[in-house]
Amino acid sequence: MKTKIVYVVTSDETDVYLEQALLSVFSLRKHNPNAYVELVVDQDTDATISGKRGEIMKYIDNKVVVNVPKEYNKVCRSRWLKTSLRQHVKGDFLYIDTDTIVTDNLEDIDCFIGDIGAVRDQHVLLGKNRGAKKIQIRAEQEGWSWSETLVYYNGGIIFVKDSAIAHEFYQMWNNKWKDKYRKTGDYKDQPPLAATNESFQFPIRELPGEWNCQIARNGILYLTNAKIMHYYGRTHPWIFYNHDILNEIKELGHISDKISKMVDEAKSSFDVPNMIISGEDLECLNYKRLIHTPLFSICKANRRVFYLFNNAAKILQKAIKIKHRIQDLL
Repeated sequence: MKTKIVYVVTSDETDVYLEQALLSVFSLRKHNPNAYVELVVDQDTDATISGKRGEIMKYIDNKVVVNVPKEYNKVCRSRWLKTSLRQHVKGDFLYIDTDTIVTDNLEDIDCFIGDIGAVRDQHVLLGKNRGAKKIQIRAEQEGWSWSETLVYYNGGIIFVKDSAIAHEFYQMWNNKWKDKYRKTGDYKDQPPLAATNESFQFPIRELPGEWNCQIARNGILYLTNAKIMHYYGRTHPWIFYNHDILNEIKELGHISDKISKMVDEAKSSFDVPNMIISGEDLECLNYKRLIHTPLFSICKANRRVFYLFNNAAKILQKAIKIKHRIQDLL
């Protein structure tokens, strides 16, 4: 495998980001023992990588320490590094977010044709993206073109060639991110990625979905052939959403045999019971329709409240049916 693998981490003893990276690179090594891996960190994170937190260095070939401006907090330092990564890493690389599990050999990335490659965000065109309205607002604020047919890319896994256009692209991406953060305080990196892609006349080429299987966002279509599984999000039946795993790694300072087995069985490590919901049912449940309403939160936290509302709904449902029957008779 000629393409190097790159991770970015900004972390300290109060979080589990370094442990998250350790779990991802551990899974990477299971399937890609000969891959060349670089870890890019800021100066503050580097100062904490020792003792238990030094376990990750057993799986890393090279650590790159970058002095990030002190004005940025921990989260923003990671975005600053991510969007400026091309100037800190030599050669072609595949950037991988830390909230991932690698489930296959990645050497085919050497065959990718293009300067930059990424997977569609949520595996859909922008019009079908669950965050489409928020993205549209950002696009209008930032001056780039929004459309329902736009291929809007996820920044979790990105192939980057060591080419002139890739260097220029990343310089602009970093500048756009910094400018947006300075003006609005918004640290999201994907809208500036889309803006930069438009500015360069769309040089990003699409990677197949299995390279960034976003399991909580339509990723089930790519699960069978998934090379990298991406577990960003708040809740999901995939077992790696459980932060107890990361807390255990933090406490132990290494990957236990139990967690190693979970990594081996990553594609089948789902909580039971579970249910596949799609189409209109999913539309009804999602995004400010039911799941994100105060009513859902209250019912989830208190079963008695749920039964109260549910019984009231049954009575209302019966009343509506009776009303319709009366209207039919008239």
